[in-house]
Amino acid sequence: MARKRILSIDGGGIRGIIPLCALVELEKQLKQPARAFFSFMAGTSTGAIISAGLALGLSAERCLQLYIELGDRAFRRNPLDWVISLGSFKYRMAPMVKLLKEFLGNPILNEMPLDVMFTAMRVRDGKPFYFVKDNPANEKLTGKLRLVDCVAASAAAPTFFEPWTVPGIGACVDGGVGIAGNPCYQACVEAFDYMPAGKYPIAETTVVSLGTGFFKTQYAPSNLIEWVQWIVGELLDEPAAQQTQLVQRHYVPRGLHLVRLNVQMPQDIGMDDIGAIPRLVEIGTAAAAKLDWDKLLTAPDDTKVVELTPAQLPRNAPAKNALVIAPSKPRQPQPKSKSTSQKKRQRK
Repeated sequence: MARKRILSIDGGGIRGIIPLCALVELEKQLKQPARAFFSFMAGTSTGAIISAGLALGLSAERCLQLYIELGDRAFRRNPLDWVISLGSFKYRMAPMVKLLKEFLGNPILNEMPLDVMFTAMRVRDGKPFYFVKDNPANEKLTGKLRLVDCVAASAAAPTFFEPWTVPGIGACVDGGVGIAGNPCYQACVEAFDYMPAGKYPIAETTVVSLGTGFFKTQYAPSNLIEWVQWIVGELLDEPAAQQTQLVQRHYVPRGLHLVRLNVQMPQDIGMDDIGAIPRLVEIGTAAAAKLDWDKLLTAPDDTKVVELTPAQLPRNAPAKNALVIAPSKPRQPQPKSKSTSQKKRQRK
């Protein structure tokens, strides 16, 4: 039986450029569009946008160019909106949805050529929603929803965007608010438990989970505000780490081939920092150049886990069998008084 592959992409706003760079490299190395290698694509927030575009047949290069060119359209701030909303959000969803319709068209989920899953959370009761195509093994609740509505709901990160109302579901926000900022475990549950039996045999499936970069911050809280910041940071970061660990514990021992790729950032970059787009492309391209996609997509004989960075594991914990993709260093102007040989040594 041909090996099945699932692609899962984390949330992270404009930092979606990083997994896109990895996928651009995949297409360059293997000389086919990313969609040719996956039968199921899952994503949260920016990952939902990327997964939807790729599933519809757009190349990773095209998706990357759209992110670079159109980031300022999605993150267009009107100070009046901030005041009217009493500080609830920075950006209106309308420009984002218009962009998504240009980017994705307006199909329903059941019309998607691949299996897909986009995560969101309903505001009124905090219920997580996984927008998927209808099939005989699920409850057939979301397949007739419009792709744009599902992706917009997944991308509606609180304080950044206002909630997006999905017809028949209600107002929804980014699935990363719950536990699905990294949706790889939810994608596995969907594939192995809520699709027809045998469609995704665990031992014949590869999961490729792409992060949007992480920055190691050393905390030493000393007052109430700093402790609140620490708590919020942990509540957002650790669930993403736990999803990879859950896949490792529940499915890898049963034969699943898991590939988790993430990049340790040399600096902290906000989800809406469009001024950092050139730097994100630089970081993502440098990390992607170190990947051997033919090897990564081939299930190894000796181990079922391949990790290429600490990959959102608990802070400061080393990743088992990890090959770390080190961050590229920011360029620093060199003093004119130094010799050429000294400058070369500094760049190494």
